[in-house]
Amino acid sequence: MLLDTNALFLLARRGFPLAAEIERFRPGARLEVASGSLAELDRLVARRARGAALARAVAARLAVVPSTGRGDAALLELARRRGAWVVTADRALVERLRAAGVPALVPRDRTRLAAVLPAPSNGSKSPRRAAARPNR
Repeated sequence: MLLDTNALFLLARRGFPLAAEIERFRPGARLEVASGSLAELDRLVARRARGAALARAVAARLAVVPSTGRGDAALLELARRRGAWVVTADRALVERLRAAGVPALVPRDRTRLAAVLPAPSNGSKSPRRAAARPNR
C-alpha cells in the first residue's frame, strides 16, 4: 500500500484514522512511501508548509521504497510495477491510476476511505467505488 504525499497530510491536518481505514480494506497491508514522496515532503518542510513536518515524521516510520523520477508519474509507475494500491486524495492521480489498472483508496469523508477500482475493460469513465463494508 503506497501512500501519496497528500495521504500523509490527512493524518497531520485532520487526525484521519488512516491506518484503521487501510486495515479495513486491506487487512495486513504493509504501508510504504516512495522515496520521491519523501523528497517532496522535505521540500514542503523547508517551505514551512502547514502540517508538513508532522506528515514527514509519520513518513519516517514507514517502509521507504526507492522510486525514480518525481511526482505522480513516478508513484503510478512504482504502483504498477509492484502491484500495489495507492492511497491519495489527488483526483487527477486517481483517474490516472484507475486507467492504468491500479486500485486506489481515497477519502470519502472526514473519517472514511473509499476504494476506487481499476477501469472496466469497456472503457467506462465513471469511477467504480467499493462498498462501504469491503470485508463482508
